[in-house]
Amino acid sequence: MYGTDLAHIHDAAFSDFAKAVAPEIMRTLRRAGVGDGRVVEFGCGSGVLAAHLHRSGYEVSAFDISPAMIRLARKNAPGVRFRVASLRSADIPSCDAVVGIGEVVTYVSGGRNSLQRFFSRAHAALRPGGLLIFDFLESASHRTYPTKTLKGSHWTLAVSATFSRSRRILTRRMTITRPVRRGERRTRETHHVRVFDRKMIDRLLKQYGFAVTMRRSYGRYRLLPGDVAVIARRR
Repeated sequence: MYGTDLAHIHDAAFSDFAKAVAPEIMRTLRRAGVGDGRVVEFGCGSGVLAAHLHRSGYEVSAFDISPAMIRLARKNAPGVRFRVASLRSADIPSCDAVVGIGEVVTYVSGGRNSLQRFFSRAHAALRPGGLLIFDFLESASHRTYPTKTLKGSHWTLAVSATFSRSRRILTRRMTITRPVRRGERRTRETHHVRVFDRKMIDRLLKQYGFAVTMRRSYGRYRLLPGDVAVIARRR
């Protein structure tokens, strides 16, 4: 998932979300009294949010399952501690906030069981009053489409999205084309994104000791249709 070619495209063409959300995440942290300290970012991608947090004075530790993303993140956010790790098993150090934006939890295999283990580890790592911030996909309505082609500087991306109601899985199929010395390189990736029930997420978080707020936006930044932002405070 997110090999070299797709990681490059994501960083070059799809970083606007993280750039727009970063100030809203900062405001959320500060309103909750988390004005400094350690923030752990999971599914950090190419390091856009991590760089913003680091520049704002936080000690940032971040991880992502994609080695290609971590290579980009180390270039984009020097001074941040990055590592390759999966949300399903990564150790979460003691911290003041745990943050993951961009539907990261919906990419994790294992469904409810994986979420339970993650919420438990996050709660154990957070200081009392600390925040767990993330967003998830609760509906695939308006999120499917036939194959469309996007082009940028030295890349082409063909992508489609379909939804299985029985499995509650949104599947994105991507073909990436990039020029190389003797022609072009074509790579393919398929991402399976789980659609979660809002009540189930709320129930699990409360079970593990969080007070929960859910919204359709991060502050003033409205999320895509079907996405829900979660602000969970450790009791």
